[in-house]
Amino acid sequence: MFSRLGVWIFIATIIAAYSKTRITAALNTFMFFIGMLVSYYIYSAYLFGFFPTSYFVGWIFIALFSPLLAVLVWEGKNNISLSWILPALPIGLLLSLSLGIGLFYLRLHYLEELIMCFGLCLVFYRSIKQMPGVIIITFVVAFIAKQVNLFI
Repeated sequence: MFSRLGVWIFIATIIAAYSKTRITAALNTFMFFIGMLVSYYIYSAYLFGFFPTSYFVGWIFIALFSPLLAVLVWEGKNNISLSWILPALPIGLLLSLSLGIGLFYLRLHYLEELIMCFGLCLVFYRSIKQMPGVIIITFVVAFIAKQVNLFI
């Protein structure tokens, strides 16, 4: 499960959402990704003599953009007007990883990521009126992520 991207989106979203300020959300999430990146690749290079450069560059790219994304997540959790739109971004990304979504079909690929989607719905929950809008935008984000092949 920890080799799939969904769990890292879930953990980073929780770190950013429950940080005290925008700046701490950005720093905490960045430090999480840098710590994970350095420890994992040093571990794999030392233990297995293997260093996948292309994956390392991809994760560096994600780590460099994580502070910006963490601020968006923090705003989605703490800003009342943006809490109707921004939570759909990480939830939609997790949904796109958990489901096969097409024009006329919906198929479950990973139950764990779907459970994490529901967990993020609880993290971002403000009112019963907010959730239908977030869920609709979530499906739009997931559909777009699948059509663009965002994670290939």
